[in-house]
Amino acid sequence: MTVVTSGTGPGPAEGAGAARAAEAAVRERVARLERGFGDLDDPGNPLGAEQFVRADAERRLLPEAEALLDGFRLHAEIVPRELGGRLERLDVLARVLRAVFRRDAALGLACGTGSYLAAAAVWAGGSARQRRHTADLLLSGGRMACAYPQPAEGNAFLHNGFTASPDGAGHLLDGRKEALNNAARASSLVLFARRGEPGGGGHRAFLIDAPQADAPGFRLLPRRPTTGVRGCLVHGLEFTRYRVPADRQLGTGSGAELAARAFPVIRSTGPSMALGCADTALRTAVAFALAHRARSRASVLAPRTRQALLDAFSDLLLCDALALVATRAAHLLPRESATLSAVVKYLLPMFLTETAYDLSAVLGAESYARQGAYAVFRKALRDLPMIGLGPAGSEASRVAVADRLLRLPGLRPPPAGAAGAALFRWYGPGLPALRPREFTVPAGGDSLVGGLEETVERARAAGGGEPERALAGYATALGRERDRLRRDCALLGRSDGPAQTRVYALVDRYALIAAGTACLGVWRHRTGPDDGLPAGPAWAVMALARVLRRLDPAAPRPPASAAEPLLAELMNRFDDARSFDLYATPIGR
Repeated sequence: MTVVTSGTGPGPAEGAGAARAAEAAVRERVARLERGFGDLDDPGNPLGAEQFVRADAERRLLPEAEALLDGFRLHAEIVPRELGGRLERLDVLARVLRAVFRRDAALGLACGTGSYLAAAAVWAGGSARQRRHTADLLLSGGRMACAYPQPAEGNAFLHNGFTASPDGAGHLLDGRKEALNNAARASSLVLFARRGEPGGGGHRAFLIDAPQADAPGFRLLPRRPTTGVRGCLVHGLEFTRYRVPADRQLGTGSGAELAARAFPVIRSTGPSMALGCADTALRTAVAFALAHRARSRASVLAPRTRQALLDAFSDLLLCDALALVATRAAHLLPRESATLSAVVKYLLPMFLTETAYDLSAVLGAESYARQGAYAVFRKALRDLPMIGLGPAGSEASRVAVADRLLRLPGLRPPPAGAAGAALFRWYGPGLPALRPREFTVPAGGDSLVGGLEETVERARAAGGGEPERALAGYATALGRERDRLRRDCALLGRSDGPAQTRVYALVDRYALIAAGTACLGVWRHRTGPDDGLPAGPAWAVMALARVLRRLDPAAPRPPASAAEPLLAELMNRFDDARSFDLYATPIGR
């Protein structure tokens, strides 16, 4: 992918002007998509919540929504700009797709993410001809599906059992994949298969045209119903000595190497897109709380309800800060991207699912509603757990982080590798092009967690009132947690017992510290009042409080001087119909 490289080209003033123009173009794209969807809460809107809930109950996608995305050319968002699409930055890709996930996670998976998962492998290692063919297919409205190799730690529901045996000028494909989204509607498939020859080992990857239903050696298995994202068409595939020509092999290296190049971009962007689904859950809970009188326990004036809403808002901002850093790191710190993206894939599904369940206490019995104003909450509650599945799912990502802690126990910053402010600013100069080959090169340090000291010092020196003092205290506590983690990681190779087992106990701590560090970095490098972030440190205080109480239940609670401004921000965004992430995007208008 060709992207304007940070630090080259025009001077600072011209660069800032170009950045503003690029950001205006992104906002226009998102606004065009939001206007197309319209008001989610309008019962007369053919693309409103009631229609999506009804389609979900019938286990189908909403045809009017698919037509809207076709007209918007959503697949252009996943095709690199040099191949005729709009893809330049992963953080922008996630941001655009949130508008879709805000309405229906199944729609986002079927019409966006499903094809993106397959295309990512082609962009990461396909030949020029394969890249051109894939781009043309997607830009013409075609869909793709993929079957990545599923690690032993993955979910059995998604187990990949394909083998590819050499046969003359090609291969014979055997085996079955039990669950594949888009399999029945895809025009092209990316398949990873174990080498079938004696002593072959490893995987090969193939890019093939989707077989016709009556093709010899192929069988489309019956649709598999799912608890969440019920509109997705999930089928299995079965191959029996299905012939694949030699020129259909994807890339020239091993399939495992190709998957490792694709995982950082799909692990970081998928959960970031799903923030739109959690946004809808929080919006529904706020609407419910505002609809109740002051004396009701469900009222927004009730302490328990206020706290639940604040916690959810803080968690969305926290998750977005981490996702922002991970998607930008793919461009800026490719050798560290494998770990940061794995942290996102591990942490965000867990956080967002817990957030939705905590909000269900606010709605009470209405969290089970099948129809009416609050039925969309129940749908989000079912859909969110599904984002932890898929290729390189949450458990496999946890293993990837554990491997990083074993290989880099000191958690020291690289000698000269910090990306600086560019890692934390979504509104800034262009990013370097993605370099997938570097995703598999071991990192020499840890720019995010290893480089925490300077940001902690900046928070301590910020001065100001009680919120600023609270931020300084939380930043100091986060630094202490990082130092303690560093000591524990450094001991991994020196104590008795299998280090691989002991390191899993440290993965949660590392992931939380990474999330807290991302929040501090975004707070430190915010660009100004028009960047969407709440003014002042209140949001960072509340987000860090959530991190630290997970690390230490005895950590002090945030002061009211931080809680009240963030609650006011939450209500203002609800009234103005703006998103609850870092961007405060206008919704439906």
